[in-house]
Amino acid sequence: MVKVIRNAITKETCEFISLNMDLLFHLVDYPKDDYVSNATGYYAPIFLESLLIHLQPLIEKTVSKKLYPSYSYGRIYYNKSILEKHKDRPPSEYGVSLCISKDIDWTIYFEEDGKAIPYNLNETDMIVYKGMEYNHWRESYQGNKHTQVFLMYVDVDGKYSDWKWDKREGLGHKRDKRVMCS
Repeated sequence: MVKVIRNAITKETCEFISLNMDLLFHLVDYPKDDYVSNATGYYAPIFLESLLIHLQPLIEKTVSKKLYPSYSYGRIYYNKSILEKHKDRPPSEYGVSLCISKDIDWTIYFEEDGKAIPYNLNETDMIVYKGMEYNHWRESYQGNKHTQVFLMYVDVDGKYSDWKWDKREGLGHKRDKRVMCS
């Protein structure tokens, strides 16, 4: 299941999130993203944790499941960033990738039935997908700056329900490194 939702949030909300991410990343000295070269990222900033809850009813309706929020992540990609082909870890059973700002189009690919299917998102658009089932990736970014938000959920009645809040005390808390997996 891969589904694009156009205009999932307003342009004004995107601008607000982009400003928050820029300010946060500046305050914490642009933390290096552990998974993507030439990108900065931040796990569970409070303004994205609240977006996780805010969009939960829409995501539940989209996937026809009752979900627990797992975690949020904000990433800013810069020129030559590459998102390697991968599948997500257990707390990302249902993933959301939300385009916040961009200066050029940048395709995300999902491998479906052995074929690379391209998707392009505009600002305000999101793609909902089963992160552990589909390989997904992006080729080298040719623009200057692309801001993306990731919201992750697990099925309340599924085998990953114990990953509620990414096994943290609650939303907004930092993750215990002992629960990390590849």
